[in-house]
Amino acid sequence: MARKRLKPEDIINKVETHYDSTEPLRSRMESDYSIYRLDPYDAGDGYQSYTSNEPSTYADKIISFLSSSEMVARIPNLTEDREKRENNNKKERFFLGALRHADERLTRQMKPTLKAQMSWFITLRGWFAGRALIMKDKDEKSFVDITPWDPMHTYWGTGAEGLQWACYKVKKSKEQIESEYNIKLTRNDDYEDWMDVYDYYDNEINMVVLSNGRVAKKATPHGSPRVPVFLGPVGATPMIQALNDHVPIDDTIEDHGESIYKHNRDSYLNHNHVMSIMLEMTSRARKQGLKIKSRDGMKTLDEDPYKEGTEISLAQGEDIEPLGLMEIAKETGSFMGLVSGEMQRGSVPHSIFGDLQFQLSGFAINTQDRELTAFFSQELMPYR
Repeated sequence: MARKRLKPEDIINKVETHYDSTEPLRSRMESDYSIYRLDPYDAGDGYQSYTSNEPSTYADKIISFLSSSEMVARIPNLTEDREKRENNNKKERFFLGALRHADERLTRQMKPTLKAQMSWFITLRGWFAGRALIMKDKDEKSFVDITPWDPMHTYWGTGAEGLQWACYKVKKSKEQIESEYNIKLTRNDDYEDWMDVYDYYDNEINMVVLSNGRVAKKATPHGSPRVPVFLGPVGATPMIQALNDHVPIDDTIEDHGESIYKHNRDSYLNHNHVMSIMLEMTSRARKQGLKIKSRDGMKTLDEDPYKEGTEISLAQGEDIEPLGLMEIAKETGSFMGLVSGEMQRGSVPHSIFGDLQFQLSGFAINTQDRELTAFFSQELMPYR
């Protein structure tokens, strides 16, 4: 049977349909990135706001664990045949060489290495994705192309046999599009500074289209026997359908493939909230509110009374009094201890960063660090 000709609008419609069904997952990924980049906490207009660096340092620690872990390439030798064992050894060496070649290509593009990028996406997105092909350049020389994709911008469709198609949708500038796909954008393309680029793969062809419907790369066989894309969630949570009919299936997809912030999202907000209150109280201790008495109640101060040597002239019957310090609730310290404990149970103990509240031997600290490194290397790294 002849293959149906794929049109640009077909690809765009596939991506938009999949976006609608996975929007909660992508919104969660965007929210987690906001936590990681330490977007300022807002305690309200006129109040001091505090933003903890806890989520960023925690994520960077886990990313460091993963990116510095040892990657093992091993093909089990279940035979004593010398020739077969040697062939398996060659396969292992080829795999390691392909990874090094891919890293060299990524480095030339001024991007982090494959394992570094995968560690970041696994930690903060809760998913991993990418394209893997052996390709040829203009001089017909073969090279390994293993390019990580941001799962938040990756779209896909599955069937009974697994992945049927995948598309990577990202914005690119006019210069990037013209250089990468050897085309010339004109005014008729109705482009702005950035355009959405759809890099589409199925089990036969690769095709690239722009958001305006123009084909940047015509349908071309990629030579792989399957969709040349690796994609998957982190963790053991499967796709769950709620028993309650009022909970749509799409709402539970955000639980499929979780980031490291799964346990601490609310704790970070509570921590920033209480710390903002304490910061506000500290600020008021430096500069208390004033009660000013005057005959008409309209008197204001032109000078800051808290500056050293300030002189204030007062008429008869006028007076200035500090309002006094406000006190935070007595339970605040205990509550902060509980929040801190919850954050550590949902992440890593503070002793990993050298913050010791009690005497602990160096051996115990190093043992704990090694155990955590081994845990995250085994549980979060999807490829070894």
